[in-house]
Amino acid sequence: MWFTALLPIGEFIVKEVSSWSQRRDAIKSAKLDADLAVFKAQAEIAAYKVKADIEWDLKWADQAGSSWKDEYLLILWSIPLVALFIPGLRPFVEQGFDYLKTFTGADMGAWYMGGWAVIFSAVFGLKAAASLMLPGQTGKLLSILSATPDDIPPSVAAKAQSSIDAALKQGKAGLT
Repeated sequence: MWFTALLPIGEFIVKEVSSWSQRRDAIKSAKLDADLAVFKAQAEIAAYKVKADIEWDLKWADQAGSSWKDEYLLILWSIPLVALFIPGLRPFVEQGFDYLKTFTGADMGAWYMGGWAVIFSAVFGLKAAASLMLPGQTGKLLSILSATPDDIPPSVAAKAQSSIDAALKQGKAGLT
């Protein structure tokens, strides 16, 4: 009969263990809900970026059909490149690049080819092509810029801007 005196203690222990188990399950459920919310938010941002990228491509295609400015810029930018292969014009192009180097201190040939790659890929709609043509850190910058749509929310824009700033710092360090 002495064990009947222990029944209230046993009931208390069972009740507390059950309550602890319920709290533990509620905490796990809350953590899972929070993780699920993060995954959903990341999926929404990814879907938004894809949608914005598709809309940008469609706008670009509509605009490119009736505009000559891209082709004009490509032709204009190609003149020094073509002139390098004409023996009588080569010294003028080299002198021009040397003259521009006095203002920036940078290797104008690399900047010219990088600009040519960006213009070429923009004219023909080849986003990934520019990152393959550009030397060094500039390719990373281009991948960041090409993956950033124009009409993104401010919080996403701030994050992208910090990534761009970091890439620019790395690029400047590579130029010196």
